[in-house]
Amino acid sequence: MRRRGLFLIVSAVALLVCAVSASGKAFAQQGKKLTFYYVDHGNATPGYPYWPVYYKGIADAAALLAPLGVEVKHLSAGEQDLQTQAQMLKEAVAANPDGLVTTMRDPQSYASILRPLIDKGVPIMAANIDDPRPSGERIPYLGYYGVDYQRSGADLAEAVIAYIVRTGGKQPRSALLISPTPMDGNRGWSEWFRGFGERLANEYGTKSQTITDLDGGQMVDFLQKNPNVDLILAHEGWVGYKYLSDLKGMGKSPGKDIYIACISASSQILYYIKDGSVIAAMDDQKYLQGFLPLFDLYLHLTKGGVHPVKVITEVIVDRTNVDSILQGDTSYR
Repeated sequence: MRRRGLFLIVSAVALLVCAVSASGKAFAQQGKKLTFYYVDHGNATPGYPYWPVYYKGIADAAALLAPLGVEVKHLSAGEQDLQTQAQMLKEAVAANPDGLVTTMRDPQSYASILRPLIDKGVPIMAANIDDPRPSGERIPYLGYYGVDYQRSGADLAEAVIAYIVRTGGKQPRSALLISPTPMDGNRGWSEWFRGFGERLANEYGTKSQTITDLDGGQMVDFLQKNPNVDLILAHEGWVGYKYLSDLKGMGKSPGKDIYIACISASSQILYYIKDGSVIAAMDDQKYLQGFLPLFDLYLHLTKGGVHPVKVITEVIVDRTNVDSILQGDTSYR
């Protein structure tokens, strides 16, 4: 089922590109131009694999849309800087774009900023992070592209449980949940942790503790004080860049005496899943989050209001499907 889901997603993207190319020729020949803004909270931290793949999705969409008369302007604020993203949104609104995509990290603050576009009927898409408020209160964007955070956290916990059942492994008693960004105002990590922790607590009585690790050095300090931790949930960047080597330096064997699960799945993490160091990862398919909303803005504006409401991009990767994923182009993860 997971492999079939991946095939359907790839097929859908291919069909979307063909549809847009066909519909856009007449539009471009008429000399009409469109400007889209994509404002996200990405960063370029060395060794942090997430955002380059996300940016690849945006860049590829921009390149394919350019011959159709669309200019995409991409602004990135940085993960720990809500104020900069708010300022970038103000700049985008002032430019009077034809469409806008943004990550809804602080929807209550962004609502007033985006109001001029909303009042003029400019289409807005949400990506990566949605506005969780009821439909009558949330920012009226057309569609959302990303994960259902709490559900995907629970799905990742299910993969951990399935691994333990499949291998006869030990039941985790103490889990460490590590956020790479401050938790205040970061609904995504909070809901991932809630879904993951609650499912394991229900299954095994696992006790979870949460820390924030901005520099990659907090995990070792915590484990030295809490040596009974037998499960870690963390972001792919710190796992691949630092945590696995740190754990081995502490005399621990990842995948054996301490389980590792990841949020996001870079190509590096896929190989760690294959060799057993990481037991599962939630791949939110960041390339699609960058790519798809721009195409759907174009379809909406040129094909009479066509657009999806919600595109859930989550795929759980573990030993049961990692080989089929590695057969593809891993630069998209």
